[in-house]
Amino acid sequence: MAVMFVCTTNAYAESSPLPTPQSFLSISGAVQVGLAHHPLIRRAGESAEVAAAAVGQVQARYYPWLDAYGIGTGGTIRPLSRFNIAGAQNKPTSYVESAGLLADQLIYDFGQTGHRVKAERYAEEAARSDIATRTAVVITAIKQAYLRCLRQQRLVTLTQDMVRERGILKDQIASLYKSQLKSKIDLNLMVVELRAVEAQLIQVKNDLQLAFAQLNASMGLQSSAEYTLDEPEQAIATGTLDELIARALDDRPELVSQEHRINQADERVRAAQALNYPTISAMGMSGVIHFSDAPTNQYGGSHPGQTNLWWGAAATVSIPIFTGFLLENRAAEAKQDRYKAERRQDDISNRVRMEVAEAYFTVQTAKQGIGVAENEIRAARSAWELASSRYRMGLSSVVDVTTSATALLAAEVNLADAQYGVQIAGVALEFAIGGAILSEPISAGQGIGLIGRTRAGESAPEYGRISE
Repeated sequence: MAVMFVCTTNAYAESSPLPTPQSFLSISGAVQVGLAHHPLIRRAGESAEVAAAAVGQVQARYYPWLDAYGIGTGGTIRPLSRFNIAGAQNKPTSYVESAGLLADQLIYDFGQTGHRVKAERYAEEAARSDIATRTAVVITAIKQAYLRCLRQQRLVTLTQDMVRERGILKDQIASLYKSQLKSKIDLNLMVVELRAVEAQLIQVKNDLQLAFAQLNASMGLQSSAEYTLDEPEQAIATGTLDELIARALDDRPELVSQEHRINQADERVRAAQALNYPTISAMGMSGVIHFSDAPTNQYGGSHPGQTNLWWGAAATVSIPIFTGFLLENRAAEAKQDRYKAERRQDDISNRVRMEVAEAYFTVQTAKQGIGVAENEIRAARSAWELASSRYRMGLSSVVDVTTSATALLAAEVNLADAQYGVQIAGVALEFAIGGAILSEPISAGQGIGLIGRTRAGESAPEYGRISE
């Protein structure tokens, strides 16, 4: 049983306060904040409420319509001719007023209203599934942004270590230069290298601020605050590519939503076909009629100023004979809409397959890249240690030291990219197979609705990017 959790009430927002700058923020906490405050989820929830209201509008045809009316006529027109009950009077001049109630009740329409109600209910279910889609998009975007912040923090730490090490080496060379054991060229080269690494540190710090701004945006916050983060344990989906694609085709909320839209199109086709059958309804009326100026020979015993009570009931059967091909074209339009919905489902299925394949192979590539980066670090560290030893013994130049140090920093950056690349790609794979919502624990009492479905039997793709 695959169950998708979606936010549906404002209670969720009240239970997830905004994080303060420099406070601790876990990846799960970031997701909770995003689910409570992101406008994309709120807008999807409002769209679902609109769809629910549309169901009520169609259901209104099942209930009687009760209208109050007031009519004043002069000349030869009867007041009730407004309701197609009578025509002209037999005398030319009369002033008559009437007021009362009119009730109209549908009795049977051969499924016209029933199919329309079912169609709107399927539309509502599709809108609810769209909430799950938007929720998965937001969760994925938050997790990927969170991991990019951690990656950027790692790069800041690595660069700071490199600045410190080169600063120490620069001070050592300066001391040796004063003792006339090293040349001025060595000192100047080391100063240049130190300034270059310091400039690189400024860049990675700015990139870290940008990463936090993107994290806040993914949570739906208009802020650039920085937080204290922790290293999450992200489980990566396992299985063969075919197994993951099968899971995605069962669990992706976009496909669930599209199934509802196909069912909606089916019901609209049936509703359009039912328009060819009769409609049976009943009408009841009651009111008061007042003759302001009635000729004495119009009604027996009538006189000006006379007031009478009246009532009436009728049943009507409406049978479409010829409508200028209106009904035929409505049915044809409904059938084309169903065809479009099926083609849309095929397109979504193909896109889902490609997303799963792309995320799956990105994970595999990133995992293999970790081993390559670890070997690269071992080789670079050995070269840096050898170059440093040879330089202290006067067997090599400072250029060998700075070159090997730069290679070591690049190798450490590559390892950080590979390690976080695996996690970011894992989040993308989780989204691609429809597990972004299932993997995220939702605390109780936060206005969560359920949509259930039973199933039988950089480098990472940014599927979590917020889009329309």
